[in-house]
Amino acid sequence: MNQYVVVTGVSSGIGFAIARELIHRGYRVFGSVRKESDGQRVKDQLGEAFTPLHFDVTDSEALASAVEDVSRIVAGQGLAGLVNNAGINVTGPLMHLNLDEIRALFEVNVLGVIGVTQAFLPLLGAREGAVHRPGRIVNISSVSGAFAAPFLGAYAGTKHALEALTQAFRRELKIYGIEVCAIEPGFIRTDMFEKNAAQSPDTRFANTGYARQWQAFLHSLSTSEDKAASPDIVAAAVSHALTSKTPKTRYPLDPVWWIGRFLPDRVFDRLVFKAMGLDQLVQGKAVRAATAGPPPR
Repeated sequence: MNQYVVVTGVSSGIGFAIARELIHRGYRVFGSVRKESDGQRVKDQLGEAFTPLHFDVTDSEALASAVEDVSRIVAGQGLAGLVNNAGINVTGPLMHLNLDEIRALFEVNVLGVIGVTQAFLPLLGAREGAVHRPGRIVNISSVSGAFAAPFLGAYAGTKHALEALTQAFRRELKIYGIEVCAIEPGFIRTDMFEKNAAQSPDTRFANTGYARQWQAFLHSLSTSEDKAASPDIVAAAVSHALTSKTPKTRYPLDPVWWIGRFLPDRVFDRLVFKAMGLDQLVQGKAVRAATAGPPPR
């Protein structure tokens, strides 16, 4: 059986946990990192079964070079799997986010997934004359692929797009026998919280109408961080998706995914506002707007 898997974004958090779990399961893992120092650090931690690949998912030349390196090593065995994990986050009200930030988000979380998948598909068996068993593709999505919370709209937009891409690839690649699925975790304990705090400080939207809501949102994030699940639950789902005879098409790992999918929109809106500590602030704004009367002539 081909035992090689490519995982993007393995320097920390979910990606590192996935690489560690798959190595424990007997796979040899190629993991993408953007810094050579990160690649060496992860290799020191995971051992000889790990091979770092130095590329950014938005860098087509570096990606092509990585594919050549992987092809040379796996030879005719091909890849057992590709795990698209690399991703970034930007938070804030859509009304005030910089468009360049949003473009960068889609470049990594959406176009990066398409580019990496296209590049490795021949090694997964999407070509005429492939002699090895078809590989599988696992996309790390999110509960944000099912609903969009306040201040997470841009990120949720990328995850909604990723859900659509996962469905399309799953149906299109059926002719090659390649299974494609999505993993949909909720809050996971990673360094994304720290990165988000650095990019979107508590004063960023202080001079907007969202000042108080933004503070409440940041407080809810810190509370969520304390309750966040281990990245190991994502790694376990990825392992099942790669090894099961009948992998699921999607792996929702948080009950919120189901709640948001089936509740009426306005009912779910109220639950989201309450969970994020925004209910009183939002209701107060709405009441004032409704009672303000028509604008003067």
